[in-house]
Amino acid sequence: MFRTPFVGGGMISKETVQLIKEKADIVQVISQYVSLQKSGSGYKGLCPFHSEKTPSFHVNPVLKFYHCFGCGASGDVIKFVQEIEHLSFRDAVMRLARQVGIDIPISTVRSDFTVYTAYLSRVHAKYISQLNKSKEATAYLKARGFTNQQIDNFELGYCPERSTIAVEMAREMTLPLRKAASFGLIKQTNGKYVDRFSNRIIIPIRNDSENLVAFGARTLGHEEPKYLNSPETRYFSKGSMLFLFHIAKKVAKKLDFIVLTEGYFDALAFHRAGVTNAVAILGTALTPEHIAKIASSTKNVILCFDSDDAGERATIRALELLVKQGLNVAIANLTEDDPDSLYQKRGPSSLKESLKAALQYEKYIVSVVSRKHDLSVSAGVEEFLVALKPWAQLLLSQRRFERYNRFIESVSATTNLSAAQIDEFFRSRKLRTISKVEHHKRHLPSGEEYLVYLYLTHEDMRNEIHNVDKSLFSERSRLFFEKMRESRDQIDALDEELKVWALKILEAIPPGDPVKILNDVKKQLQRKSLERRISEIDLEFTSTEDSTRKMKLLSERQKIARLLDKLGGGTGAK
Repeated sequence: MFRTPFVGGGMISKETVQLIKEKADIVQVISQYVSLQKSGSGYKGLCPFHSEKTPSFHVNPVLKFYHCFGCGASGDVIKFVQEIEHLSFRDAVMRLARQVGIDIPISTVRSDFTVYTAYLSRVHAKYISQLNKSKEATAYLKARGFTNQQIDNFELGYCPERSTIAVEMAREMTLPLRKAASFGLIKQTNGKYVDRFSNRIIIPIRNDSENLVAFGARTLGHEEPKYLNSPETRYFSKGSMLFLFHIAKKVAKKLDFIVLTEGYFDALAFHRAGVTNAVAILGTALTPEHIAKIASSTKNVILCFDSDDAGERATIRALELLVKQGLNVAIANLTEDDPDSLYQKRGPSSLKESLKAALQYEKYIVSVVSRKHDLSVSAGVEEFLVALKPWAQLLLSQRRFERYNRFIESVSATTNLSAAQIDEFFRSRKLRTISKVEHHKRHLPSGEEYLVYLYLTHEDMRNEIHNVDKSLFSERSRLFFEKMRESRDQIDALDEELKVWALKILEAIPPGDPVKILNDVKKQLQRKSLERRISEIDLEFTSTEDSTRKMKLLSERQKIARLLDKLGGGTGAK
């Protein structure tokens, strides 16, 4: 029996859910998170649910279905929104309903996500009011160069020392304290619940849909840790969220690049300078999920991590991930320790200049690696080249020859070796590579697969396709057509394996003249049927002793051979 979660005072009807699925453009929805490219009758891109180098994530607008052939993630548009935003089924349905203009009444029965965001929003409002009352907190922000307007624009707040604001708000909302603790704003100390972010500047963290889902907090002094995030919850994951991405994603699409920083104040510094396509990772290493978000807006990234040793190591790690995913990367030329320090000391124009002077990543890698080797001796030079070998092979495997040539030129300038010598070294020696390219024989679609394609893409041909003789079809094809007929063409009636199989077919076959395709397939099937009959005749001819029967078989075979000639399939003669 079909059941869905409560919405309003009752259930969402099956009809309403189906209507939302039909009205929601799955390609448009997924394109908000993944950069999709046309592929046959569908689209493909890098999977947002796992790390990969070549696109294996496919979306089909006909089936209204997505599937990753790498990690197996699959489902409809509701499932995608659930997984990518970490929402319940009900909340995903509600979000899509709003997007497609379907009204679902909401009563006093609220979803967990609604309660979560309402609680954080109310506590946030209190923290904002506390900032205005705290001279110490206000002075701290002014010392970092924030104007009153900027403080308001970024909705900064302050959690007073020994605060119980989040505890009191939970009680006011009749939210159990244990539940509020699971939302990450309060913690239990010595048997009492207190605010987690005591005596810290509060920075709101919003998801891609601009919902408040967490806080970042910075101590006013030098206590450790200086920065503290909300703990991970059902609706907040540091590994899949980028600070200020809800603002930056649209700008990044327009300007076709994004600035990636390490911390809140670094990203805020760029936004204060008018560079609103800047984002920050949230106290964690760059992840494949982060890269998938970035790639949904642009393929071009300027890394702007701290310029100290730790920042340099983080830059190299991020570079490896980004380059493997096929993104174009440059490294900002910082003249201070970090973007926020540069903004405070040299003003907003200095940040824009650091981006204009960004170094192409292949030159940056050579510069960083060269400092780790003694290039005054031949052994040091060889170790240097060996360390660079994986990067060279990555560029070659991705056929990024222009960048590879620049890479070689930079190595040549650093070592005084010729470009030809370096190229020979990189190509000839068998060292570990970063990536491998596998080639597979192309699978050519069969006639029955073409019929599946036509059936799903051309509704007006379905009756004619049902009348085609399917005795020569595979069991899977026959099952597909049987299920579709029984369910009156409802894709949901197919099991997961059949859905994935149908999706592969749609991705493999490019658009073409449907009438010509159908006629060609009919001819192909007719040929197969006739060829099968010739095989049966040949078998019977050799086994029978009846001369009269042999004459009849021979006559029938000649007729079939003439038919095959007309169809262009050969005579079938011995």
